[in-house]
Amino acid sequence: MFKNFLKGIVIGVANVLPGVSGGTLAVVLNIYDKLTEAVGNFLTASMAKKIEYAKFLSQIGLGAVIGIVAFAGVISKMYTLYPRGTTIVFLFLILPSIPVILKGEKFFKRDNLFAFFAGVICTGVFIYITKLFAGEEVIRTAASIFTLSYGIKLFFCGIVAAGAMVIPGISGSLLLMIMGEYYNILGYIKSFNILPLSFFAVGTGIGLILVSKGINILLNKYRSYTLNFIVGIIIVSLVQIIETLFI
Repeated sequence: MFKNFLKGIVIGVANVLPGVSGGTLAVVLNIYDKLTEAVGNFLTASMAKKIEYAKFLSQIGLGAVIGIVAFAGVISKMYTLYPRGTTIVFLFLILPSIPVILKGEKFFKRDNLFAFFAGVICTGVFIYITKLFAGEEVIRTAASIFTLSYGIKLFFCGIVAAGAMVIPGISGSLLLMIMGEYYNILGYIKSFNILPLSFFAVGTGIGLILVSKGINILLNKYRSYTLNFIVGIIIVSLVQIIETLFI
């Protein structure tokens, strides 16, 4: 139980950092399969499975919430003051995991290599498009008036960011930056601003369920292809993170 709680904290911290994927850390920590299975199948599972999933998700979830709330300010400050050092620490966490992920998956088999390069190409295109459409973020202050239309925007931001959190290599924080809400969400967390966070949280829950279900189906039916595709995503994401060390 305590081990899962600590893993949840690590995933929560990862989701605070732009460019770092909570999904990648879930793969590194060897809980990705179980996490997508539990979230994706929770509503349709038997009562015994529901109890098992609820125990697991509550341990990971509590850790993730504490990781986000307790470390949001600290991590963002570290990232501002020591961007290279913080980035290197996360790289050393992720790099050794790749051989572990592919253990027994016959990486050099032709179909698996095709899946790997498909992951590389898809991620490269995704990163190019996100950079193309990235814009300035409008920072909302405490005095800003909350509107229903803004709440709906936060709801959809939650769906997109949560979906990205589930997919290894895709950073939910980076997508929030592109959508212009990253620093606003951090501000709401620090100030415990419940109204905007509730809209974002509902969207996050829906995004997690939908994407987890899809990933779980792929892992069950096409495990080798899916894992090789995921490693392709991770490799491109690591290259992007390494790039920041030289900017």
